[in-house]
Amino acid sequence: MNRLFLSRLLSQRQVWGLPVAAFAITSGIAYMVIGGAGWFFQLEGELAGLYLMLAAIALVLLAVPMVLLMASSARLMARRRDERFSSLRLLGASSRQLRGLALSEAAVLAAVGVGLGAVLYLALMPLVGLLPFAGSRIGTEGLWMGPLALGATAAGLLAVAVASAAAGMRRIEITPLGVRTRTLPARVHWIRLLIAAVGFVLAQVIAQVVGVGSMAVLVAMVLAIIAVPLVAVHLLGPWVLKLVAHLQLRRARTAERLIAARSVLESPQQMWQQIGGVAITTYVGVIAGAGMGLASLGMTGADAEELVLLGDIQRGVLLTLGVSFVMTACAVGISQTAQVLDRRDLYSSLAKVGLELSQLSAIRRLAVMRSLIAVVVIAVIAAALSALPLLGAAVLLAPASTATVAGVLMAGVLVVLLGVLASRPTLRRVIAV
Repeated sequence: MNRLFLSRLLSQRQVWGLPVAAFAITSGIAYMVIGGAGWFFQLEGELAGLYLMLAAIALVLLAVPMVLLMASSARLMARRRDERFSSLRLLGASSRQLRGLALSEAAVLAAVGVGLGAVLYLALMPLVGLLPFAGSRIGTEGLWMGPLALGATAAGLLAVAVASAAAGMRRIEITPLGVRTRTLPARVHWIRLLIAAVGFVLAQVIAQVVGVGSMAVLVAMVLAIIAVPLVAVHLLGPWVLKLVAHLQLRRARTAERLIAARSVLESPQQMWQQIGGVAITTYVGVIAGAGMGLASLGMTGADAEELVLLGDIQRGVLLTLGVSFVMTACAVGISQTAQVLDRRDLYSSLAKVGLELSQLSAIRRLAVMRSLIAVVVIAVIAAALSALPLLGAAVLLAPASTATVAGVLMAGVLVVLLGVLASRPTLRRVIAV
């Protein structure tokens, strides 16, 4: 049965093409980030411990959007797979049979994508290796993680993909008819707000009370201070998107704005899975950027090593922000294209009643970009509440550094916009049928 199912799957390129591309992009970025972090862990000297801490922080910040992108890749076939599997369930297929088919499908597509991601990683190593850190360029040798680490990373990525597929099977086993008829509501509970508020306050308490001892304690404390508000922001995100979409729905004056708000309300969690990683890196990036801007003011008489360190931190902050937005743009582009294919009947019907391609594209653009801007604004406000004196001083005393961070955020928003526009050709083909 598995062989028949997989042969049918591989014969439909429009079904497996997007997931494989998503896995390839995600795994390629994952290889590059992990390889670069490994180079920092190998540094020696007085500042090696500090570079170790900074590399660990960057890994934490990029891990969330990376996992979200991988999970989004694993869910690209979810709607179409849910329909097929729920039909099989209603026809009498057992939970064990459905679980085996789902895991086989996810494993095969993820394996192909992870393999292509390794090729992408090897191809980009010479270009990314030109980045300078710690007084020298990283180089191709510095980015190469070795065959064992490469295999372990590939296994981890495959595990995430298979786990996402397994998690999605629970809903079909319980409510196959609801999945088949698309009547399952997407709910966002208010309890997210309470948990997020508690986590945010806890992070501030940790930052003020906990002392610093050895470098290991410092690393653990900094990661804890960062991780707690990150979890809080992640829990709060879908609830905020739901609230913003409700406000937009009430103020909608055009059909495009009305449908865009309704599309977000249909599943705030799904929208958050596409853009949530930006909130996390924006939160930390704004604080770090302000801190580095103020630090540069006191470096007039600093030696060469201190100047190199400051430049590395500033470069690392901007690079982390940039990579996060690139991963978000990939997630948005792939997910939006998949949604166009999944809702081809809806867009075809809207086109038949008079909506043009530009209007249909505006619906998708408004849904994503309004949500993205809301997320970025909320993250900046959260950063300001966490470190108001620091940000206020940076705006007044280091406006150039603040403007650079703001410029990176604006450029990142434009990159995500390109991800939305990438689904336009697919939308054109759908409404032309």
